[in-house]
Amino acid sequence: MNPSWYFFIFMDPFHSYFVWIITKLSLFSNGLLLFIIYSTPSANLGAYRYLLSVFAVCDITTSLGHAGLQPYVHMTSTGFYFFPRRAGIKISLETFDTVFCFIFMATYYQTFLVLAYHFIYRFKVATSGLQISFTNYWSSREWIRTGIIVYILYIGGFFGAVLFGMIPTENSRRNVPSEIFAIYGINLADARIGYTNLILRRKESNSGDLAWRIDAIFSIIVCLSLIAATAIVIVYCIYRTVAAMKHGNLLLSPKAKRMQRNLFRALLIQTSIPCLFSYLPLAIIFLLPFSGKLLPHQR
Repeated sequence: MNPSWYFFIFMDPFHSYFVWIITKLSLFSNGLLLFIIYSTPSANLGAYRYLLSVFAVCDITTSLGHAGLQPYVHMTSTGFYFFPRRAGIKISLETFDTVFCFIFMATYYQTFLVLAYHFIYRFKVATSGLQISFTNYWSSREWIRTGIIVYILYIGGFFGAVLFGMIPTENSRRNVPSEIFAIYGINLADARIGYTNLILRRKESNSGDLAWRIDAIFSIIVCLSLIAATAIVIVYCIYRTVAAMKHGNLLLSPKAKRMQRNLFRALLIQTSIPCLFSYLPLAIIFLLPFSGKLLPHQR
């Protein structure tokens, strides 16, 4: 099947209008959320206002990063290539395409971690006074400090994985599939163009056979492990929170119970969106190259 019928989705002018509209909506909705947070009496939200603020700011940075980079993800039978729409971004005559790809990935992947923070908070509120934990007596400062440390380790893990197995090399540039230039008009073989790539198998120069790349496999395992860790935390917190609500063990007033249930339902709905549009696409992008069932890797 010729896939050219859907190329208009990521080509101008459709893509530019789409990004412009989505970015505007994101800035407006998150800006409105920040306004509501800080115009609402602090007693009504408590420390949760800070977590909501972090989520809104992260969403804004992701939207701005996507609008600025507008990345392409081109998949082949051996992996994928990730590169900016307007390749050749230079600052003081130095190319920063790869750096901006890194920054975008950091703002993109942080969504999963921030969602995990939300579920941890909701879980701690729902089970407050019902369990013994060393975190029961933590102050807001200790939670913030721990959150920052986990954030640094989490994003650092992704950066390390990308540096280890996804940055362009001379060999990867020589093996860039020809259809990338034909489709997008961007020559990734040019050393002045930066990108990231995850190529799981590489053609051997002697035999011509495809051989697995250990560095790329290690990188993808690290990335999937980090994403899986946030998913495990979220699932655990959902299970424990639902159990506490189901058995009526919340040590809260009836009004507070209703509010917590409504907030929890809203969080579940909020989580379904990145699961559908982030977790699932990432799983496809990361795992399908193992099967080798995509478009042929051409030269």
